[in-house]
Amino acid sequence: MLFNFFLYVILLAPIPFGANRPWAWSLYAILLALTGLIACVTALLNRTEMRISLQPVKYPFYLAGIPIAWSLLQHSNFAPDSWAHPFWQLACEQLPGSIKTHISLTPQETMTALMKLGSYLLVFFISLQFNRNSKHATLTFKGIAYAGLIYAIYGLIIYLGQHNTLLWFDAWVPMGAVNSTFVNRNSYATYAGLTLLTSFPLLFEKIQSSFQYGVNSHYGRQYFFEHAIVRGWLPILLIIIITTALFLSQSRGGFLSTALAVLMFFIIMLLSRKIRNNAAIMVLLTVIAVASWGVLNQSGDKLIERLDSTALENEERFLVYDVLEKANNENRWLGTGYGSFYKSFKLYRDETISAYFDMAHNTYLENIFELGLLQASALFAAIFWTALICLRGVWMRRKHWIYPAIGFSASLLVGAHSLVDFSLQIPAVAFTYALIMGAAVGQAKPTRKE
Repeated sequence: MLFNFFLYVILLAPIPFGANRPWAWSLYAILLALTGLIACVTALLNRTEMRISLQPVKYPFYLAGIPIAWSLLQHSNFAPDSWAHPFWQLACEQLPGSIKTHISLTPQETMTALMKLGSYLLVFFISLQFNRNSKHATLTFKGIAYAGLIYAIYGLIIYLGQHNTLLWFDAWVPMGAVNSTFVNRNSYATYAGLTLLTSFPLLFEKIQSSFQYGVNSHYGRQYFFEHAIVRGWLPILLIIIITTALFLSQSRGGFLSTALAVLMFFIIMLLSRKIRNNAAIMVLLTVIAVASWGVLNQSGDKLIERLDSTALENEERFLVYDVLEKANNENRWLGTGYGSFYKSFKLYRDETISAYFDMAHNTYLENIFELGLLQASALFAAIFWTALICLRGVWMRRKHWIYPAIGFSASLLVGAHSLVDFSLQIPAVAFTYALIMGAAVGQAKPTRKE
């Protein structure tokens, strides 16, 4: 029952605008803390089969502890005065009385960002504990895939019907693309890409027997396509609908990063030889590529226009990257405070940047700007290490190897999109990614029988 509650809570996260509202992420922090506490207590009392353990991710957790500890120090007033942000030092000089100084320019935002990061880690930790059970992992991936289908259908209805609404509210921004329940189409594109990846285990479960005779003979090809269509029609339809919504989101970064992740998934399959019929895998990849191209031609004309019109010199976000690189060179070790980008960046932007930027559209540069180079690098290394655990698990597992393969591909998706956008900073996207990675790592270690 606790597992089902946890899973439904995460699957519902996209509804309140991607959980990207203070009340939403605060509520989720409370719910996740209570869920984790109850899970630990029931495990200690031996009232559940779940076993609490950090294996095999203890070292990534140690790395993740570095930016958490540093954020607490940025918020506190225990750091030396020489480490404080220059604005606090200026305030001490100009204002009467004693003023507590901080490394962070915005201590309150630092604690909010730290609370959100802690929530993401809690989702990963709880997912890891539950999804060591392969049945739970199967339910997790199916749940994400079907949730992605529901959100895609809703987004398509709103877009094609030209309702111009977000849930039961009138949209406060023009709805020129599929946003589903997200305010930003790029954030939805990342979420759609993640749910698209989780639909592949559902597809392979249905068509696994189709690979039995290969595709080199006439009978093998006939057997393959008949079984793929008769048994795999539902996941194929699911993939087509989510892909259509992804294309209609018109997100260039979301489309390219998802395409890269899907390609990586099939490369992993070919190299690992988990399905020992590479010809059948290539046929399946070709069918998916042709179907995707057909969907793109029918519904992706605006996306193609945006791709064709892409010019780096017209992208103002690259001016932001240049400013951030200079700012990071000036403040490389201490950072301006975790979660402080919106207010701190105002001190560095110049007249060449006219657009509104409350996020950097590059998560790596933004985290370095806020946390400092070493602390942000520890956070990146923790995620990268976890992705490598998934990749290793593909070769170590004989059963359920597809789950760690999805985990590595999902990491590539969010990692690539984070170079040009901030989707991983939207709570619902981060929750979904953490849920996937917890299940993937939970299934990355071979069982005793294997």
